[in-house]
Amino acid sequence: MTGIERQTQASAQGNGLEEHAPGMRRITRTFESSEGMKLMTHAVCGYPDMEASAQILEAMAASGADFIEAQLPFSEPSADGKAIVDANSAALRSGSSTEACLRALEVLRGKTEAPILVMSYLNPLLAYGIDALVERMRGSALDGLIVPDYPDDEPELELAEKCSAQGLALVPLIAPTTSLERARGLAEASESPFLYVVLRLGVTGRKTEVDAQAIERMAELKRATGKYLAAGFGLRERSQLDALRGKVDCAIVGSALVDAARRAIEEGHDPAQAVGNLVRQLRG
Repeated sequence: MTGIERQTQASAQGNGLEEHAPGMRRITRTFESSEGMKLMTHAVCGYPDMEASAQILEAMAASGADFIEAQLPFSEPSADGKAIVDANSAALRSGSSTEACLRALEVLRGKTEAPILVMSYLNPLLAYGIDALVERMRGSALDGLIVPDYPDDEPELELAEKCSAQGLALVPLIAPTTSLERARGLAEASESPFLYVVLRLGVTGRKTEVDAQAIERMAELKRATGKYLAAGFGLRERSQLDALRGKVDCAIVGSALVDAARRAIEEGHDPAQAVGNLVRQLRG
């Protein structure tokens, strides 16, 4: 058993994880399921519309994605680049809503054992109601939340506590500017089995150079936190994923998949098939 596995098992026993947190158990089980780097795929729920979005999400799972990250559409996705901003706008124009997305993800849960993580900016969560959202997610057997603009220094929101009460992982984001001491503190304070490591500053979409400095950063974070690491922002090609193998536990790909869907739509092809093909290429 690895050090991470011992830590996760001890945490599970201490927190009643086996009974209390099926989502975090499913996440941990996925990381432990086999050797090799996992793949998390990102989609904007409701893009280009709810029906096609559901097909894209299903294609990701069927093509071998280990984790599914589904973004709730929002009018001001500040951490995202053009591809995902445009997809958010199209989803909102098509009538997508938080409630419709949660219904779609509940259906998806019945079709895959891959952990399903809801990515959202804070405003849609507040508009829906945090208590109602986390209760709904638990009832739909979803697994966790990723909130890029969550101010974790404002405890009155109690998002971490409310996720924990429902057995959901609230995944901390580790920026390139986050010190190792701060990263260690975030990891220790979080029940999430993994951290989301942002590979560079800026917004999503632009290709990231996976260089020696980035590789060393991953090694430092692994030593400092003892958590599984999922790295994203600007991963678009198989060569980038190959550079990360053995350095992180999971690679996150988003804008490239949204772009694949957009190109397929423009060319009159099936966006779900295009996304599935790219997932298989990335996995190799």
